[in-house]
Amino acid sequence: MSRPVVVSDSGPLIALAGCGQLELLIAVFDAIHVPQVVLDETTADRSRQGATNIVDFVQAHAQVHPSRDDAIYTAVATYLDDGEAQALSLAHALGCGVLMDERRGRQAATRQGVQLFGVLGLLLQAKRIGKIKRIAPLLGLMQANGYRIAQALVDETLRLAGESS
Repeated sequence: MSRPVVVSDSGPLIALAGCGQLELLIAVFDAIHVPQVVLDETTADRSRQGATNIVDFVQAHAQVHPSRDDAIYTAVATYLDDGEAQALSLAHALGCGVLMDERRGRQAATRQGVQLFGVLGLLLQAKRIGKIKRIAPLLGLMQANGYRIAQALVDETLRLAGESS
């Protein structure tokens, strides 16, 4: 089975760094692309938990791209933050998926015909391929670090993972 290529938005990088699981990205995806603005958003405050890990991970495993100013970016930049708009523009240009959890960004990706991946789906795939044993502790860490995930999505993910009570 071939592994997908993705452009990552900020949220999933922050969530995975916060629970020490950035390496899952290279286990699940064939290649990871990161817009420069996303790297800047996630690492500007080096004192923030996981920021240094993101820098090290991206330097070792991802390709960083300069900002874009194309029709896709222009169309979504009016209602998405710059990182999300850049990620969608780059994913469209590269013909690959986008790793994004923010609802408005996901809706825009769907409208643009860009394949979507989220951190919960990444965790499910990582469990399927044996890279992690349980999802629940990682979700707990992400939430403890302030990563907001709707409870219905958490419950469904745990159900799909065979971890619901």
